[in-house]
Amino acid sequence: MTGSYRAILVILLLGAFLRWSGLGPMSDMLSYDEAYNGVDTLSLLRSPRLTPFLPANHGRESLWCYILIPFVAIWGARPFALRLAATMMGVLTMAATYRLGKELLSRSAACWVTLALGVSQWHVHQSRTALRATLLPLIGTLAFAALLKAQRTNKLSQWIYAGIWIGLLTYTYFSAVLWILYALILLVWWWFSDRGKRRGLVTTFLVAVLLFLPMLAYGITHPQEIFQRPEAVRVSTLNEVWNNVRLWGRAWFHQGDPDARYNPISRPVVDSALIPAFLVGIVGLWWTVKRQWHVFWIAGLILVSILPSLLTKDAPHFLRAVGLIIPVALLTGAGAWQLERVIRRLGVRKWAPVFPLILFVIGGFATYHDCNDRWLHHPEVFTLMEQHANQAANFIKASVEEESPVYFSPFTPSHPVIAFRSADLAPRPVGAFDSHFCLAIADVPAVYVSLTMYEPEFQQTLSPWAETTVLTQDPAQNPPRYTVFQAIPRPEFLHGPFQAKITFGEAVEMHSLTPVPATVEAGSTIVLNLGLRALRPLDRVYSVFVHLYGNPTPYEGGPLWAQGDNWICPSYPSTSWRMDETIVQSFRLAIPTDIPAGRYLIAVGVYEAPAGARLPIDGTQTDFFVLREVEIQAQPNS
Repeated sequence: MTGSYRAILVILLLGAFLRWSGLGPMSDMLSYDEAYNGVDTLSLLRSPRLTPFLPANHGRESLWCYILIPFVAIWGARPFALRLAATMMGVLTMAATYRLGKELLSRSAACWVTLALGVSQWHVHQSRTALRATLLPLIGTLAFAALLKAQRTNKLSQWIYAGIWIGLLTYTYFSAVLWILYALILLVWWWFSDRGKRRGLVTTFLVAVLLFLPMLAYGITHPQEIFQRPEAVRVSTLNEVWNNVRLWGRAWFHQGDPDARYNPISRPVVDSALIPAFLVGIVGLWWTVKRQWHVFWIAGLILVSILPSLLTKDAPHFLRAVGLIIPVALLTGAGAWQLERVIRRLGVRKWAPVFPLILFVIGGFATYHDCNDRWLHHPEVFTLMEQHANQAANFIKASVEEESPVYFSPFTPSHPVIAFRSADLAPRPVGAFDSHFCLAIADVPAVYVSLTMYEPEFQQTLSPWAETTVLTQDPAQNPPRYTVFQAIPRPEFLHGPFQAKITFGEAVEMHSLTPVPATVEAGSTIVLNLGLRALRPLDRVYSVFVHLYGNPTPYEGGPLWAQGDNWICPSYPSTSWRMDETIVQSFRLAIPTDIPAGRYLIAVGVYEAPAGARLPIDGTQTDFFVLREVEIQAQPNS
């Protein structure tokens, strides 16, 4: 094994260590967007199919989810599975960058380029986030490395490889469009400047187009899905573009993307320790590249990589400009090689690599510290990475019996973190609701995860219906940011004395959980606590109406004096209900201040949301039930 290959092996192992060292600390982290990729991966596992695009979550190219399939199949629906895939893509990107560095620079310089990428704080962090943008630097680098090698060797196999990688770029991330256009510009330039390679150029183009056709067909039939995200984030004025340019000018060496999801502690584009190598790389690039036109090509790659962020909101956005990682590594590696060469010329040949190596060692330590210590304790990371739900899910997975129902609040079943981790918690049935509006009470002892920082009164809200015990809490903060409870339903809740159960349409059962007052004043509000259950799996969502009727009723020509309609638990829609749980919800009926004193009827019923047909009461011809007759008294001063 030659020295350069030994060096690149050591560099790859170092890069793998920096990336894999986060797998443990980040095993309870999974952000909203990452979880959506996991949910789509589960969908592809359960219903295998080929699709170029996934429309959920503003629309996403599909290749990343297909890559995730074996990882989720082997390691389950856990953050570890997604992050392992991302870190492996990061290490492969280092290897691809070595190939690209060899085409542009020397073999030794390519080792420095790979090391620059290996210790890059931006790329280390990006390699740990399970987002599809991770694929753009990998596949884009492979595309350009193959394209440059094909142009140099004129081998048909290399032209085919280049076409494959360019075509696959279509299915990575929307920012890749500019990399694809940049590759096509190279093909056009070579078409006119080197006629001997036209056969290979046509081959690359046709292969790329062939792979692009599925996305083209999807775009023609679903244009709103393809363009919804770019349209939502694009800037619309030149002033916004200029402001983005100004922000990016500061981002190179001072302050980068402030979003902690994409950039720990707002680090700049170029790591502080590597600034000398980066600057030397810029100054000496003309004398470092194999061909002078490579200088202009690298400059163009910087431009097409940064443009997606310049033309969209929230600049400097490190995710949309993720391709910039590659030319920055090229310049930094080229600068390190130049420093080594200068030192050799000064006669210190033995120690020539030491000075640039010291810069990279410092940079590597800083990256490790920032990614593994400072970022993990960033005040925004806990909520951005949904640690509350994931830590609780990990605890339940390890400590809660598999028969126990699990509920998360305040969430919805469609929240991607809940939907993804539900597969990991199986066979435990998993639900979710927002306790500010409703509760779900299982017929058997259940476990509830509450985000205490958003609903500190959760235990008090739950306690009238179930006896609660704290199983665990957020160990890192007091008051806790989340709490896991065990709740045992109270016997009086399951068999309440206040009202017989009414069934509607052989679908929904209703009963009153608390007594309704017999006498109220005009201008007051009556609160009805209702329990609702599914009698069968439901395929529609429902609303409840609460009406105040006089004599005659509205069906006999009288007025509707008051109403309190509302959807049944919109955070936990009826299509998600199980038949062994009760939905508890309060409905408010505001009594008019000018209503005449007298006796009135409180009527309730169920209808399809938002304004569909009413469900009949089983065994009758009516669609409402008189819950209570009340005496309404005039206000004292009226």
